[in-house]
Amino acid sequence: MQKVTAGALAVALVLLGPWGLNAQETAQAQGTVDFDIDPEITGNYAATLGTVEDCYEVTCPSANCTWNGSSLFDDASDYNIDIVVSGDTQAPTAYYASLNFDPTKVHIVASGTDDLIKLPGAKSLSGELPDSDGAYAAGALYLMGGPGTEGDGTLVRIGLDIGASGVVTFSLNEAPQTEYTSGAGIHPITVDSGRLAINDSCAIPPVGGMAELPDVSELAGRNYIGLAGIAAAVAALAAGGWYARRRLS
Repeated sequence: MQKVTAGALAVALVLLGPWGLNAQETAQAQGTVDFDIDPEITGNYAATLGTVEDCYEVTCPSANCTWNGSSLFDDASDYNIDIVVSGDTQAPTAYYASLNFDPTKVHIVASGTDDLIKLPGAKSLSGELPDSDGAYAAGALYLMGGPGTEGDGTLVRIGLDIGASGVVTFSLNEAPQTEYTSGAGIHPITVDSGRLAINDSCAIPPVGGMAELPDVSELAGRNYIGLAGIAAAVAALAAGGWYARRRLS
């Protein structure tokens, strides 16, 4: 996936700062979009939601889970979960979703992962895969064309490489690390978590299942930039073809 360098983003933000500020100021004028984790994806599509489970028990190996009980990660998807959205889900023009997970039990891999379900043909801004550090950033925007698919449904499908049994909690960071933009502007959001019980029970409280959320200084150290800034910077840099492969984080 093509990425924008932090230095190039900084230059573009200096040039396009007023655009980013105006976009941020419109955020509260839009309806709320709810981000959630669905650990059981049956019935989920770009504009359709099945039942969103708070926790789901999966037995591996089974028809739905290919993990064979080995503790070794092989960078292949054993099971899929969804990041879903509902609420004022107007046709998206861009989004960003910052996901936390327990890397001792699961990794996120390319197979099974689709970050353009609601934004077909958009530019991916997602981090490189496989991801094994417990924090994965998915994102996309339209440089031209679009918009995406309106309605409640799956925003990102996540392919999980399972490496251990247990209960894993998947959580999303609040705005601005997670954002949803339509033609009406940036929407205020809410976020919710979901759990996957791998050869385990949902009735057992998760112990060490949720990765520790990074603090503000850590996010700053990763050169995090909000979606409005990224959109402005990528649009400007695309005209000059100034891309470089690099993780956003």
